[in-house]
Order: sequence, then C-alpha cells, then structure tokens
Amino acid sequence: MHLRIMLQEGVQKFAQYINDLKINPSLQRPDLNSEPSSEKFSTEIPVDETKVFNSKIELAEYLHACFTSKSLKREDVLPLNGIWTWLAYIWFDQFAPSRAGTREIKEDAKYLCSSDYRDYYRHFVAGPYSIYSLHGHDNSRIFLYSSVNQHNDFIEQFASRQFIISHRNIVEAISRLYFDYQKGQPKTGAQSRTRPGNIRRFVSVIQQFELTYDIYTMDPARILELLPDEFNHWK
Repeated sequence: MHLRIMLQEGVQKFAQYINDLKINPSLQRPDLNSEPSSEKFSTEIPVDETKVFNSKIELAEYLHACFTSKSLKREDVLPLNGIWTWLAYIWFDQFAPSRAGTREIKEDAKYLCSSDYRDYYRHFVAGPYSIYSLHGHDNSRIFLYSSVNQHNDFIEQFASRQFIISHRNIVEAISRLYFDYQKGQPKTGAQSRTRPGNIRRFVSVIQQFELTYDIYTMDPARILELLPDEFNHWK
C-alpha cells in the first residue's frame, strides 16, 4: 500500500473499533483505507502492511528508510498526526495482539496520535520514529529495544521529558550510562526504583545541574564526569 493520512472520520471510526474490541475481541477491523476515512499522502511511499516488527527500533528503522528514500525529513512528517494514526491502524494487530480469545487493548493515545506531547511520545508509531529520527540507531536502542506493543521505563522517564529527549548530548550520556551494547539491552537494575544512580535519580540530578551548568551544550563525557558517586556503578 501507499502511505495514507487518517482523516477525522477515520479517527472516529478507528476509536470506536478500539472501544468495541473490549466487548467483542473477535470484531473485524473496518476498512478505513479510502475517503472520507483517509486520504493519500502527497508523496507516494510504499508501506508493507504485512511486515512484522520484532522491536520498536525495527519499526523506527523501517519508517526512517521509507521516508528518507523519498527525501522526506522528520520535520516533514512528525506534525502530521494522521500519518501515525493510519500506521497504527494498518499494523494494529501487532499493537493489540490477540491472546487466548482476548485482545490486549491499551490506552487510546497509543493508537490515536495526539498533538499533545504528553500523549504524543506514548504513540506506538510516532514515538519510536521521533526518537530514532533524532538520535540515530545507537543512542535510540535504550528506548526502543522492547517489543512494539510494550513501553519501557526509559520511554516513560526520559522520552516524556522534552528537556531530556530533545538534547542529543544528554541522550548519549544516558545510553553510555545504562545500556549494555554487547547484550543489546539495558544494564540489569537500571530501571529499579531503589538502586543508587537509577534512571529516576538521573532525571533529578540533571534538573539540579540546570541551575549551575550549561548542561544542554555540554559534552556527554563531561556530563558523566559530573555525576555524583552513586552513579559510579553504571559508569
């Protein structure tokens, strides 16, 4: 198929379908691939609706390749919420898998893309693409290592805060600190609420640094040097 943009009528029908699935998990997905539910995107971009993704980063890499093949940049597509809602619609079975006759339905914001950043980063498609297109493969892995229908604490604690996720140097420092590149997953215990130097403490320390340092232009290595001793284990 070629990329489409979900229109308001399509958004409403998709939202109703998601809600109806909570009562009838076997309900068939409605066809929203024509007007007035959706319209063609201005550039013809082939999208494989049968493609299965093993992780969020696979999804983000695939879309990044689709857009860059047509010379489209992140700023060309990120504001178009209808794109992300339509993509969540065509790959919906991956985001709401069927298990033992039931559907794993999550909050609407994960399927219906919102302009509100507090919800935007939660979207199963827009969120991963936004992170990947800004930070690249290596520094995105810590956020996007998990399956496409599961959020992780790195997304909740960091991607939800624009003062962190929008700055490449801070994200690189986070990746160096908490990600095990050989294993391809976060270091054990990094998402703990009790371990010294955990990710919640990192957020607090960065907020403290704001008061005395130009933290947003600082080299990632320098950020790591400034961290208090409780972070030594992660270094």
